[in-house]
Amino acid sequence: MSKSKENSTHYLCPGKDHFLSEQKKSKDLSPEMFKKLVTRRIREVNPDEEYAMPETEDERRSFEAILEKISGESNFLPVSFLSEGAKRAKSVCRVKVPTSRGTSLGTGFLITRNLIMTNNHVIENKDQAENASAEFLFEEGQTPTVVNINPVRFFMTDKELDYTIVAVEGTGLEDMTPIRLTRNPALVTRHERVNIVQHPRGRQKEVALQDNKVDRVQDKVVLYNTDTEPGSSGSPVFNNKWELVALHHAGFVNPDGTATNEGIRISAIVDHILHGRRSSSESNREVHHELFSSVGEEDPFLGFFGAAGLDKDDLEIQVDGFTGTPSFADVGCWNIEHFNNNEPDERIRAVADVFEQLSMDVMGLTEVEEGAMERLKTELNSRGSRYDFEMLNVRGRQDLAVLYDADTTAVIPREDIAERNSNALNARTSNGQTAFPRAPMFAQCQVSHEGDDVEFIMVLVHLKAFGDVQSRNRRRLAAEKLAEVIEDIRDKEDLPVVLCGDFNERLDNDVLSSVTSSPDLFPLTADDASTNAASFVGGRTRSLIDHIIVSRDIKLGEIAGDDAAIVRLDKSTNDFADDVSDHVPIVFRIILREEPVDVDAGSMDTTHTNGQHTNGNGQMSIPIPEGASQLLFVINN
Repeated sequence: MSKSKENSTHYLCPGKDHFLSEQKKSKDLSPEMFKKLVTRRIREVNPDEEYAMPETEDERRSFEAILEKISGESNFLPVSFLSEGAKRAKSVCRVKVPTSRGTSLGTGFLITRNLIMTNNHVIENKDQAENASAEFLFEEGQTPTVVNINPVRFFMTDKELDYTIVAVEGTGLEDMTPIRLTRNPALVTRHERVNIVQHPRGRQKEVALQDNKVDRVQDKVVLYNTDTEPGSSGSPVFNNKWELVALHHAGFVNPDGTATNEGIRISAIVDHILHGRRSSSESNREVHHELFSSVGEEDPFLGFFGAAGLDKDDLEIQVDGFTGTPSFADVGCWNIEHFNNNEPDERIRAVADVFEQLSMDVMGLTEVEEGAMERLKTELNSRGSRYDFEMLNVRGRQDLAVLYDADTTAVIPREDIAERNSNALNARTSNGQTAFPRAPMFAQCQVSHEGDDVEFIMVLVHLKAFGDVQSRNRRRLAAEKLAEVIEDIRDKEDLPVVLCGDFNERLDNDVLSSVTSSPDLFPLTADDASTNAASFVGGRTRSLIDHIIVSRDIKLGEIAGDDAAIVRLDKSTNDFADDVSDHVPIVFRIILREEPVDVDAGSMDTTHTNGQHTNGNGQMSIPIPEGASQLLFVINN
């Protein structure tokens, strides 16, 4: 190789052949997903107006027209735009990578106190990183701060999503504010403007502001017409609130002289990072914790383009995260635990973060109060959601509620079910103690996604706590009476039933056997009762005492290979048990169908396995009552 080539400088920013959208590695969002994105975005941009989820493509286009008008017809911005931009720009650096061909120059940015992000094609591997450096404050009027890159401490990369995260070390970074990652996919949509801070052709830091519109949003990338040049690879792409939208990685010039650029959506990168954290053995646990704790604490945690669950734990039912999708009715229960009217704002926001991560259609909640629920609803809806709730006031401050996504779900309280079953619900033990110190809540729920509906009765419970004999007798009697009430519901309502909540009881004994062994009911958590799976995660004792029990005419979608999941957020959220809740959510999915499934019990060859009647394919052989459901339950062995 000639000496001139060895000393040459390469400015990194590949062209059209590097676009994920051109290689079909990034796909268009489904119409339903895109409607959801546009709706969330317009609610955030224009919070003073009420926007329901559009039912047609024409309605969705009208929302885009409003967004384009807001973004395109006014150049007025708050003066804080300048100061916030300057703060973000300070954390952008020039990346220098010595190679066999000379020196390659790109851009990167600080995402935690000691980690930077850039493109994989800027730093492809550890060998390149060991000799690379990051140059901050390489800009007019400043003295540059050069820090070393240390891949031994931390290195993570992915070629397809074209990102690299690597540790840096050195002085001078103490006053810089990291640019936080977020899973929020609703930070920008078509026709909005984006801004890039970059080192084009390795020059001093420059910015491309305002005259830069988003042309297309896909599941992994966003396309925009911002000015960039080689050397801009690895630059952060921001919206007008200086929220991180994408990682710039490629661009080209069209025949008419306009530029088309592609950035990898940060929500897609974060989803990939979270999925891959267990498989990465290259980096130490401390820095992994630093990276994961930087995501989502201050930012909305929607994640509704994410996958169903993260890498499975040793216990099959336990997953570190969950995200609902339009393909299912996503249903769950959670004892938020003392979620009372005087909660500090910090806890309201922390609970809202959980719901944005889960993206549930219906969630049964215990130990809540109406004032706290109103504040939670306000917080969630200020982020572009449209949540609502129904309440049942019980004794004391441990009320029950059903929180639901009003874009997908309608919920009707069914006090009449409690009234006609008042004798069973007022039952007392032999020593005169009521079986239900806290009355159950009955709610009729209808979830609609993309034209498919599912309807069911949710029975939400919070049974008496403590492990003494009297408390167990009360729970045993409560289980007997719940079985009677559910039989009444199945007879009179012709709807599936979801029994869920905090039972304060494990399933590896006979206390709840009246509901767990009912021929019409199936306990989703029964297979995990003997594996030390935990839904209660507070204190030293961790146990599975929150449960979901469903009628057998429900078909379940898998979550990480199981029929339900305990979302162990205490493993993925800092101080979850102390700051958020001492219980974690339990979730499951109902498969949506357009037509009822016709099941002829007489034609099926049934066997008896672990108390479950199945055919050779594992399907339940119990016939569906006429009109009872659009669903059929399938056992996941």
